[in-house]
Amino acid sequence: MPFCDLCLSQLDRPGHFPPHAGLLKSATLRTSSGQNAFVYRCGACGESLLLASADGEAPDRWTRLDTDGWR
Repeated sequence: MPFCDLCLSQLDRPGHFPPHAGLLKSATLRTSSGQNAFVYRCGACGESLLLASADGEAPDRWTRLDTDGWR
């Protein structure tokens, strides 16, 4: 299912922007740099967004959850 308008507007925003009302935290992951990353699933469109830092040094950003390669 494609991203809803609310999820699309959330993408690439800094982490200090709170999740929209339909996003619910579904998982906490550990990145290769040892930082936490947070997965949010949308109740409206069913897609997942990731709140994480790109390199452990940069501020968190909202991105698409790329599940290719995850097992």
